[in-house]
Amino acid sequence: MNDTMRHYADDKIDISYDARRCIHAAECVRGLPVVFDTARRPWILPTAAGPDAIAAVITKCPTGALHYARRDGGAAETPDPQKTIVPMPNGPLYVRGCVQLRSADGKVIIEDMRMALCRCGQSHHKPFCDNSHRGSGFKDSGAVENGGARSETQTEDVLSITASANGPLLADGPFVLRGADGVGRHEGTYAELCRCGASRHKPFCDATHEDIGFRTEETTGA
Repeated sequence: MNDTMRHYADDKIDISYDARRCIHAAECVRGLPVVFDTARRPWILPTAAGPDAIAAVITKCPTGALHYARRDGGAAETPDPQKTIVPMPNGPLYVRGCVQLRSADGKVIIEDMRMALCRCGQSHHKPFCDNSHRGSGFKDSGAVENGGARSETQTEDVLSITASANGPLLADGPFVLRGADGVGRHEGTYAELCRCGASRHKPFCDATHEDIGFRTEETTGA
């Protein structure tokens, strides 16, 4: 059982919150402050707004720390049909869609529709981001060069991301890698993505992790 998970519910919606995956992107606070207010306890009040409004804001949470389950017969939360990976400026990889995150031995750590993965190499909760990039001096614009080949099965397959031992994130399955500025776009079905923070070809791996002795100690659960 995940002891970092909390539930806030009324008769219309059940909001789940996993503190360990939250990096305070604040999409919820900006989007619906009457429900999400970190200066208040409890900080989530599901009775303060309608379930449709709450659901719409939760889907903007980039880390998957927030999810919802409808109790009123409303539409269930569903993943984006397109699997996307966005390297945020000086920050993590934001991944959306139907995604399986796997440890180096192939075991599924979590299957989710939104997650933020470390790419600075300093997170204490690898492969998830824990905001260590903010104090590590990690710098990268999040730019992506146009390239790759369009996948015809983009809306059907699961994207599997494996956190390899002492190496990159291995993305296997249809995906679109987008620049944080919305300009660059790379489509493909396989990529090795840097997570040591030192590649000279970010967001892709260039084997620099071998030169710097990058080491990982993966989380055993979400």
